[in-house]
Amino acid sequence: MNSVETIIPIIAMILLGYVLKRTNVLKAEDAVSLNKIVINIAIPSLIFLAIYKVNLSILPLIVPIPIICISVGIISGLIAYLILTLKNYPNKTKWSVVSTSALFNSGFLGYPVVLGVFGTDGFIRAIFYDMGSMILFISFGIFFLLMLGGKYSDILKRSLLFPPLWGIIMGLLLNFLNIPLGYVITQTLTYLSGAAIPLIMISLGLSMEFRGIKEHIGLASLVSSIKLGIAPLIAFIIVLILGMGGLEKSVTVLEAGMPSAMLALVLAITYELDIKVSAACIFLSTVLSMITLPILLFLV
Repeated sequence: MNSVETIIPIIAMILLGYVLKRTNVLKAEDAVSLNKIVINIAIPSLIFLAIYKVNLSILPLIVPIPIICISVGIISGLIAYLILTLKNYPNKTKWSVVSTSALFNSGFLGYPVVLGVFGTDGFIRAIFYDMGSMILFISFGIFFLLMLGGKYSDILKRSLLFPPLWGIIMGLLLNFLNIPLGYVITQTLTYLSGAAIPLIMISLGLSMEFRGIKEHIGLASLVSSIKLGIAPLIAFIIVLILGMGGLEKSVTVLEAGMPSAMLALVLAITYELDIKVSAACIFLSTVLSMITLPILLFLV
């Protein structure tokens, strides 16, 4: 089975979620409950086990990955900023487009894709790429806070208490200290982590909503072009300059081609940006990524 074929079951699970919604077996609001299970239990368990078992000697190879993520995000956001500034869009719309252009769905969608294609070794690289995404999210939150006003506690609480982040921290700590987990804990975390991918994909399917996309199709298409075409090209150029190869190169470029992050919608809601534009950009880039990701997989 080649790497492109491995993404087909992932797309099938997304479509399953959408079909379950359309047939009223599940409702769109059920995605909220599924997301809570994924973010607070399944994904942290998956991340913890991967980091706990990794050979720490590879850290020098993967430390540059989050820096590349941040660089690609900044450049992508800057491209969107310049285009919308030249076209004189209002600030709320402009910053909605900038944030959706800069932030990657490197965890919620990136993890399952990378894990399915490259296995645990690739997944470790994806975790480090997602660390860059989290830094971008925190940076946008602080920037919007200073520019638009708001509470520091909102962004800090969401970032510092983010369970996947603690999965990384605890995994590294127990790995470094060589603390054994024991059979019961290991097996429990294994079972919990096994729920991550199917729940993520079904949740994405439940969240898919085609209504309202026509109103903002131009901006959504712009963001999709940046996220799915320009961003992975930027990442490819950077890894070539740095001389990266192997899994580091493949995972970094693939993660750079992920659609807009759902966290961009969190920023839009928190700082009263153009929520409809943010939602349209996230939705269209996610739908189109089902076409572009298999192509990108073939190329990397």
